[in-house]
Amino acid sequence: MALDYKGTFDISFKMLETAHDPNQAKIRAYFFEKENEFFRKHIRNQKVLVAGSGLGHDSFELARYNKQVIGIELHEPLVEIAKKRAQELGLKNVEFRGGDFTQLDYKDKSFDSAVLNMGTIGTLEDKVKAIKELLRIANLVYLDFYPPTQTGLQIRKKMYEEEKWKNVRINDTRIVSDDGLDSIPISKKEMSEIVNSINARVKYYPLCDFAVMAEITV
Repeated sequence: MALDYKGTFDISFKMLETAHDPNQAKIRAYFFEKENEFFRKHIRNQKVLVAGSGLGHDSFELARYNKQVIGIELHEPLVEIAKKRAQELGLKNVEFRGGDFTQLDYKDKSFDSAVLNMGTIGTLEDKVKAIKELLRIANLVYLDFYPPTQTGLQIRKKMYEEEKWKNVRINDTRIVSDDGLDSIPISKKEMSEIVNSINARVKYYPLCDFAVMAEITV
């Protein structure tokens, strides 16, 4: 979610739940709609890894038209919730595992694609390590990010206000709140420099007024 979670699990869970409530989080719902349109067009009939799978929403979507989906989530309580929801949905081709997606135990090129969404790349201290690891285990890496544009900042501020962040405000190029949540952007220039530093290639696809999808391959 391009969130820097400094708070408790309860805060993280509440924010994720709210972000996926289309009746309340209308801007986020539009973003998810555009993201899912991209997934349906570019990621089909594949074995997919979802990095930072959270409550499982992306994994459930991708499981509808892919062979197998594995979600990796650092927070074990979220893993258990996602497993339960997968069972309730009757999805047989999706599973969730606890772990750090920057240190995976899969063999090289075990997956067709890896997905890292909701602007999470912006919050990572070692972006190079994360992208290198995902490229190691997958042929293609898809990650979305939020460029630091004034239009994007204003839209995202409104988006987080819809999601009931406390005292949402713009601080330079990032958005912060009293919940201890930060939404951190990354520019195309910075993304390209990271990708070039690991001898990979990147192609950009606009998702909406505040988000871009990067397709990375070696």
